[in-house]
Amino acid sequence: MLTHIDILKKLVSFPTVNNPIENNFPSNEILTFIGEELLGSLGYQNIYYEASGYSSLISYMKRGFPKILFLGHCDVVPEGPDWKTNPFEMTIKGEKAFGRGTADMKGAVSTMLSLAEDFAKLEVGTIIYLINLDEESGGKYGAGKAIEYLEKNDLTPDFVINGDANGLQVVNKRRNSYVANIKLKKAMHKIRGRKETKTFSTEIAGNRTMHAAYFMKDIDTHCVDKASDFLRKNEFLVHSLEGTFVKNNVLPSEIRIEFIIPDIESKQEYEYDENLTKFLYSAFKFKDIDIPSGPSDYGINLTFNYYLDEADYHLCQMDLRIMSRSIDDVRKYFEDFIVDSEIEAEIETKGSIGPVHTDKDSKLVKTSLEVAKEMDISSYPIEMGGATDSRWFSAKEIPSIEFGPLGGNVHGSNEYVELSSLDVVRDFYLQLVTRLLESE
Repeated sequence: MLTHIDILKKLVSFPTVNNPIENNFPSNEILTFIGEELLGSLGYQNIYYEASGYSSLISYMKRGFPKILFLGHCDVVPEGPDWKTNPFEMTIKGEKAFGRGTADMKGAVSTMLSLAEDFAKLEVGTIIYLINLDEESGGKYGAGKAIEYLEKNDLTPDFVINGDANGLQVVNKRRNSYVANIKLKKAMHKIRGRKETKTFSTEIAGNRTMHAAYFMKDIDTHCVDKASDFLRKNEFLVHSLEGTFVKNNVLPSEIRIEFIIPDIESKQEYEYDENLTKFLYSAFKFKDIDIPSGPSDYGINLTFNYYLDEADYHLCQMDLRIMSRSIDDVRKYFEDFIVDSEIEAEIETKGSIGPVHTDKDSKLVKTSLEVAKEMDISSYPIEMGGATDSRWFSAKEIPSIEFGPLGGNVHGSNEYVELSSLDVVRDFYLQLVTRLLESE
């Protein structure tokens, strides 16, 4: 069996970019490699399925109760700019392995898969792997679709262990995620003045991550917020918008605004877009939004991260993280925003199935913390910022925890995972499964 480092190197080499808005769908070749070369050869039974262009793999070894499911995704966000190494060729520098997906979440998947041989030798308990290519676009066609296949094959899990976390801590709580597509109708007008361009950069304290879910409005500064303050204060008019737009859940590192400074004495006329100008004037409101929400350590995040200049409209894509499952409340917020900002636009809101919440007194969380404490790595369950595929199981009241390695620059350039932390994750998974089986 390959080591988890060998497996990670191979997984990173598959450019499994998932960005449907630009028609990028990950190839299922990576799942064939996992299913046939890593798991099938050990006696695991494979179920492949596809929905709306997204492929997934369920691989299992059935030996009765309990049924333990290892959950992972191998799709990744686009590589984005400013990489110092090839993002799809794992590069080891000291204790860090660089490459797109090393931290989110091919690193954790590699440790899960490296344990397949150990799990195959067990005499009791059903081990299930669910690896999909749809997490970065919401998971509806990956983990969301898996439930029916698991139920049909008597594989509904008793426990779910998800590696989609960062920090060697037991995670039992996550917010829900929503995407809002605002189509601003183009409204071009001419005015006398002069044209200038200004660039605005996103500032993330401590260079943590460009993942939108971890944006902290009290300590981080979004480039769009800067632009909104600048334009509104000076009453400048927007001609065009460009930037390092990667995906709705990836913060743009910078945007460039081409704007018009009105001057009635100027002999030159320029076009500006009234709707785009009003939208950017109002974007500062996203820093403090009022939508009903349950308690969360992270509060509510709303960021404008993706933009396309289409023929007749501007597509502005928003990323919302909130402890709520009410898409009606979310839709009403954006409808009110459009009316209050006097913008002519169409709105489409999409939401996932709900937040993640596994009770801290559940058997899975308690056992996870027992193992973590013995390993001197964790003493209490925490909430994390991003949404994960665990929500599809949490909605079915199936206990789920998340535990992943140390890493950095998730969804940004030069993403990396700390190699020694993968050893810890692997040991944690092995001890947790052993403990869950012993307690039955």
